[in-house]
Amino acid sequence: MILPYIFLIIGFVFLAKGADIFIDGASKIARYFNVSSLFIGLTLAAFGTSAPEMAVSLKATIVEVNGVALGNVIGSNIANIALAIGIASLIKPLHVEDSTIKKEIPLMLVSTILLVIFCIDFSNITQGTSTLQRWEGIVFLVLMVGFIIYLWQMAKSDRKNPLNINESSDISLFKNIILILVGGGAIALGSHLAVENAEKIAKMWNVSNKVIGISVVALGTSVPEIVTSIAAVMKDEISIAVGNIVGSNIFNILLVLGVASTVKPITLPAEVNIDALICLAVAIVFLLISRYSKKIYRKSGIILILFYVLYIVVLFLRK
Repeated sequence: MILPYIFLIIGFVFLAKGADIFIDGASKIARYFNVSSLFIGLTLAAFGTSAPEMAVSLKATIVEVNGVALGNVIGSNIANIALAIGIASLIKPLHVEDSTIKKEIPLMLVSTILLVIFCIDFSNITQGTSTLQRWEGIVFLVLMVGFIIYLWQMAKSDRKNPLNINESSDISLFKNIILILVGGGAIALGSHLAVENAEKIAKMWNVSNKVIGISVVALGTSVPEIVTSIAAVMKDEISIAVGNIVGSNIFNILLVLGVASTVKPITLPAEVNIDALICLAVAIVFLLISRYSKKIYRKSGIILILFYVLYIVVLFLRK
């Protein structure tokens, strides 16, 4: 009976280490092409740390473990802000750039609002279920294309004012492409182990796949975001730390859920709406703190962490 726990932990190790290797290679490639730290955080770091969510949710959708597929994204987005930002701010106050406050965080908020709207499935309200339909997934993917175009414009702007000219000549493009491939392989293996064993543990604990997805799996797939943000802060790369979280949350909704629900509609009990609303509330709090203080201080970080602990306790109590 202990084997599922061991394999789940091994899966998380592969996810975390794979994402770490992926990000290391991707970040250096970005610097090779001379783009800003914020761009790196919003794109390569965000995509790299969202890769576990993508792999887990897609795998869960295919094998019809819907609670893990959707719960993983909702729980991960909550953990990204409440834990990753909260823990990182304990190390050093996190300055939030004006561009992020005016553009990227509002886009994250709009994406989360859409998720809440799509989760409230009025056609199934009498059955007490909520379904993320295929057409809703396509809407997410269309918005993802728009976000990519926005990032492309940001990259073009960065290249007009390059910041890493002295670094690019010392970076091996081939070596870092290999790192990306190795990291991606580890992420794929980790996601397989995480989904398979999370489902077994859910049955052992007699709790729903959704609860496991929002708590255990979501926390596991958020490890790369947490580790990346902490490492970025310790290296004084605050823009990467914040951009990583904002970009990752956008990727999780628009790309991860977009692909997963396009492959196969995701149906869950209607109570998932509560968790989606909590995800939205956390995003709103993050925007308000960023807009009015420009920095996320230790006090705000402690509040975010305590909120997350309380949320997980309540989640298991209402299982």
